Amino acid sequence: MTRPNNVNTAEDRYSSGAYMDTHPDWHLPDSPGKALDIWPVLKPLVSDYSGQTLRIVEVGTGTGGVLHETGKILHQNFPDQNLELHGFDIASSAIELGKAQFPEIQFHQRFFTLDDGPFDVTLLIDVLEHLENPWEMLRIVAAASRFLIVRQPLLGNFSTFRHDNYRTQRNHWGHIAYFNIYSFCDMAESTGWRPTQTILTAPWELKTNPRRGRAISRLLTRINRNLSSFFLSGFYLIGSFEQTDVRKTISDKS
Repeated sequence: MTRPNNVNTAEDRYSSGAYMDTHPDWHLPDSPGKALDIWPVLKPLVSDYSGQTLRIVEVGTGTGGVLHETGKILHQNFPDQNLELHGFDIASSAIELGKAQFPEIQFHQRFFTLDDGPFDVTLLIDVLEHLENPWEMLRIVAAASRFLIVRQPLLGNFSTFRHDNYRTQRNHWGHIAYFNIYSFCDMAESTGWRPTQTILTAPWELKTNPRRGRAISRLLTRINRNLSSFFLSGFYLIGSFEQTDVRKTISDKS
């Protein structure tokens, strides 16, 4: 059965160049802040890889800015660490920009599949909300990587519902999947991941967002952070997860 011509998949937005028309810089200026956001959950995972080659892949890498900045932080903190950096994205325009700027990254212009890997760490940085089937992506990553790092906006909040902001989220930002803290953690568990460290981060705590936040918002967050992440907009889950069957991941790729 063929798809009607006027119905586009989420992937079409990126492969066709439509996303680049709206965001020509692919959010590259935010890359240093995003790398700093994930560093507290990444550092404990990589500290045991001294003397080994650490293989990191970012799925939905765009131009590779976050992966590049993450590599810089790793070299600063672990100067003797050998790194192998891979970036996957389906957008040819992003890959072309990335190859010109970040030659240390091995770019792959295609979907990330079960046949890729093995990797030590996979980064999903502001990615799953763009996918029609984020559950399947997490299963694929679980077959290819031991650890997972996410920086996940929690868009399934009261503000999005109250303002009926779904069309704007889809058309301007490409957001089509909406999570709260509980639904995301349940999805991760159901797809083969157990949390090793999670940080529920308020918008004013992000390295990419310098605004202070209202006093009442800060008070509510101190009282109940989980509940505040639903009633206030802009919260992120920043976390590390470990594949629940590490032996399977390794043996399938050996």
